[in-house]
Amino acid sequence: MVKTNCKPFVVSVPVKPYVKRFLEINFGLPVEFANHPKHNEKFLSLLRKPSFHRDKQISNTFFMYSETVDILISEHDFYKYGWQLTKTNIVAFGSYYEDCSKLMMRSIVGTMVSIGLPVNKSILRFQQQFQFTEDIWSYESIKKDFYRKGHNNILDFNNEIFNKISTIIMRNLSDFGTISKRAINQYETTK
Repeated sequence: MVKTNCKPFVVSVPVKPYVKRFLEINFGLPVEFANHPKHNEKFLSLLRKPSFHRDKQISNTFFMYSETVDILISEHDFYKYGWQLTKTNIVAFGSYYEDCSKLMMRSIVGTMVSIGLPVNKSILRFQQQFQFTEDIWSYESIKKDFYRKGHNNILDFNNEIFNKISTIIMRNLSDFGTISKRAINQYETTK
């Protein structure tokens, strides 16, 4: 836990703008993983086990990582593991939260599309609801990712509801002896 009477211990990590917004939505700014054990352990494992195996392949500029987030850590972790991630671990951190934010986006946009909202309106609604402005996560970028990896199965509510109600009616009629099990089987094979 971070002491309140002293300067907090932080690790600054460069990230993409939409990753910063995702972290802010879920963990606040500065990011505090203390109440989220899975995420805390993921971050501490990167801090605890520095990996350098791709550092030479990664440029020093991190041109895609135009934002920085401060992540609170305990005094114990600060002195035991340090306050810096390697380039390889910065990329691993960013990739993990890129995947998380894209999964959130695909789930929300896909759900809206499934209930009948057009893709463009679903994306705009997602951007507005979670304040992913164009400079944070552009419409075109979201659209491209959604079409590449999202699911948009349109639900046919009329048929779904009609079939469910009909099944309930048939079962009730069978329970009262009005129709036989054979009639239900016939109904279920023809619907």
